[in-house]
Amino acid sequence: MTPRFEANGWQAVLADQFTFASLRLVSQALCNHIRHLQNVIDNFPPRLVVGYDNRFMGQHFAEIAAEVILQNGLDVFLADRAAPTPVVSWMISDQITTGAIMLTGGDEAYQYNGVKFITSRMAIASEDTTADIESEIERLAQQARPLVVSMNPGEKQLHNPKPVYFAQLDRLIKLDLAAQACPWVSVDYLHGVASGYLREVLRPWNPPCELHELQNAPLTDFGGLVPTLRSENLGELQSYLRQQSHPLSTGLVLDADGSNLLVLDADGMPIDHSEIFALLLDYLVQERGAEGGMVKPAQKHDLPERVAAHYGLPLFFSETSDFRVITTQLVQEMAVIASDGLGGYAYDGHIMERDGILTALLLMELLSVRQRPLRDQIAELQQL
Repeated sequence: MTPRFEANGWQAVLADQFTFASLRLVSQALCNHIRHLQNVIDNFPPRLVVGYDNRFMGQHFAEIAAEVILQNGLDVFLADRAAPTPVVSWMISDQITTGAIMLTGGDEAYQYNGVKFITSRMAIASEDTTADIESEIERLAQQARPLVVSMNPGEKQLHNPKPVYFAQLDRLIKLDLAAQACPWVSVDYLHGVASGYLREVLRPWNPPCELHELQNAPLTDFGGLVPTLRSENLGELQSYLRQQSHPLSTGLVLDADGSNLLVLDADGMPIDHSEIFALLLDYLVQERGAEGGMVKPAQKHDLPERVAAHYGLPLFFSETSDFRVITTQLVQEMAVIASDGLGGYAYDGHIMERDGILTALLLMELLSVRQRPLRDQIAELQQL
């Protein structure tokens, strides 16, 4: 079966459809697509970032993809460790590359892996782009020898993606303030690749770093979980929150890829994604002086729309929750924030993709500045 790219890229079961052979074919198709872009925009020389998450044989699959790219005469910046998609995406900006190939199964079960193609503007490839790549895959699949072997192979460099990403977080978040919220916040990483990131980012600002972390060891099988933001994964965090007595106690859940975020209140109850979106928008305008509109799927006359109307901000509606579409509008409309309504948030001045790590830190900054429970703040917004 020909690989098909959807909202989270191409994902397939390991050793079934996701194999060394299929990965080589997809990588070659991506290289051909990039060469075509080079001919159109004359952006020479094309270079690619390759990253991977903590899934089984992730590093080896990344080496396979890098090998194909090098054989096409393109340079590769290979992440020297497993990292979340937002972290790998920022390497594009740091190294000024044509894009990135991210080996990840997203928030699918451990049996899956996949490929995301992230463009030079740090956005997941559009539907038009992925359609072109799929056509190229089909064409290559008919050939006896689809792989290119260049007489002048590219060069490979290993890079630690963390320092430059942490520096970007320092530019976007008031980390000293976010760190002050550590005693009130508990975070569950679901054994994903973002495990430990919040503590590591905040440790310089709060050396004891009282942040309470659960399931914070990155495991290839996610401890048997399907590492997504579903209710059956919340039990341990909910139990812990209900044992706390502080009114500002807040729970954060990051999915396997570190892209999406779920927020729980002091009673361990999930807060609706639309309410968190409204709260983030209000904070960015009120406390940060942000200017610009917002992008969301479908007009619903909900809380984010009421907040935007209160501040006179333009509203832009996506036809779908697919971030390939949302990203296009975020860029075209120069919006300040976008959400898919599913726990994914993207921001102007950052990668044009979901970043759960950044969102978690922004909420911690918000808690520190306002010193009020999230539910109380949301209740106030509902009076608008």
